[in-house]
Amino acid sequence: MADYYTQTAFALRVDAAEAKILPEIDDVIDAIQTGFENPEEALAFWASCSQRFRQLFPANDPRQPFERFTTLFSDETYPSHGAEITCSPDPANEGGAILDVSGDSVDPYAMAGLLRILLPSGLPFRFGWAETCSRMRVDSFGGGFVEVNAERIVPLHSLGQDLDRQHLVAVVKDPACGLLFWNNAEGFGPLKAATVFTQREADAVRLPYTGSVAPGWLELPPLGALLGEIA
Repeated sequence: MADYYTQTAFALRVDAAEAKILPEIDDVIDAIQTGFENPEEALAFWASCSQRFRQLFPANDPRQPFERFTTLFSDETYPSHGAEITCSPDPANEGGAILDVSGDSVDPYAMAGLLRILLPSGLPFRFGWAETCSRMRVDSFGGGFVEVNAERIVPLHSLGQDLDRQHLVAVVKDPACGLLFWNNAEGFGPLKAATVFTQREADAVRLPYTGSVAPGWLELPPLGALLGEIA
């Protein structure tokens, strides 16, 4: 018998007025988990929510008024972010608050998506999570890191990763030629002619498909790893 955890602990400085919606979010989650008798009851509960909640998560479909909200979660029928969130005044910023987020049964991407929408004053921010096990089980440990910004949630290799200094190339596998690399001027070709992107540039570019295969991204090693450090 073993217990498995997805753990995180991080803090954010946010606007206190924005953070006032957080208790309501927990009430909405509890109501959805309990269930509604019919769509009319769900719509009535949505209508009783605060104006800010209704603006952030409009009821585009009256039969499923919480659809925009539940799509943030891995289980839309039983949403849960799995974290404990506490809020306290920020002594260094009048009108600010410090948000503490922690838990050992966390849905990290649901948490990232929620905070991205609810607390724009805290953007951008980064956090990590760990997948752990109470016993030494093979392949039972893992985790990851993300940056949450106004545009999207970006997976990271580490909390210190510099998105403006990464060197990425787009690549596809051709059955006849092997790996081909994207060049903005000529399309796919050899690595020596490849266009190099930062992570932020890669997030914005839209590359063409080759047949049914979508291009992937590879990170080039630092120059010093190939040529040695220059004194």
